[in-house]
Amino acid sequence: MSSPLALKATMAAAAATAAALTLGVGQASAACSLSIEPAQDQWVVRYNPYEDDAVQQRYDVAVVNTGTTDCVGSMRVDLHGEAYGMRQAGGQDRVAYALIDERSGADVTPRSGQGPRRFGAQPVRLAPGERGLIRFALAAAPEGDLARGFYSQTAYLSVLASDGEPMAERPVTLGVEVAASAVMGLKGEFQRSQGTATIDLGELSSGRRDLNTSLYVKSTGGYRVSVSSANRGRLRLANSNWYVDYRLALGAENMDLAQVDTLEVVSRRARNDSYPLAVSIGDVAGKRAGAYRDTLTFTVAAL
Repeated sequence: MSSPLALKATMAAAAATAAALTLGVGQASAACSLSIEPAQDQWVVRYNPYEDDAVQQRYDVAVVNTGTTDCVGSMRVDLHGEAYGMRQAGGQDRVAYALIDERSGADVTPRSGQGPRRFGAQPVRLAPGERGLIRFALAAAPEGDLARGFYSQTAYLSVLASDGEPMAERPVTLGVEVAASAVMGLKGEFQRSQGTATIDLGELSSGRRDLNTSLYVKSTGGYRVSVSSANRGRLRLANSNWYVDYRLALGAENMDLAQVDTLEVVSRRARNDSYPLAVSIGDVAGKRAGAYRDTLTFTVAAL
């Protein structure tokens, strides 16, 4: 007798937390007095590694000439000696980002500790009492397996005079919030039809059988896998009352299919786990011939 076993996997993701941004006050020369005034005090992009290839957000900054003479300078971003890249407090991994001055499309990312000087970049030119608007695009495309949480870096926005001296400066906290997220799927030997993966157990016989199929889970931290059985741990012959009991092993974990059972992994780091699937078939003696089957539903949720 043959008995296909259908499996179906779903995905759940959650996102969390925002982070604060602190800004200071810049001071300029006596005659040309500039101030840098952001429209928002949080510069944070939110990133889900299992949904986003890259993320970008725009932020406006006003530069105001409160002095009595014209002010002419160039926009610069500096890290004041810190290595480039956002990181978590106490962490080592750094997240690359890009910062673009959208007036001219100039890349002002401080990859070497300060933004590059670009020939032909649009200057900041303000008459007394004039207010100018500069729009920055903050973009991030993190690589590798990142743990969930807030990665940040303090950058200093400044307007420089022709001699390189700052006419105004203001610190800005740039950040990327990595979501608490998890995805799952099957790999190995199975067939897929109408969105459901099916494993054919062939001729039913009692005992343990490795399925040559694994459930994989990728996450930005801890997660919970739930497993439910349509027939509560029994293979059923069509719509009859004939059943064959079986058990499921998820890696080293035996799952109780008589109810919704869970496997929980607590972690503060990113995960890439694989669980080989195996079943143990109960007594088949005296059972009616035919195709027996059950449907398992796997669900993953980030913790």
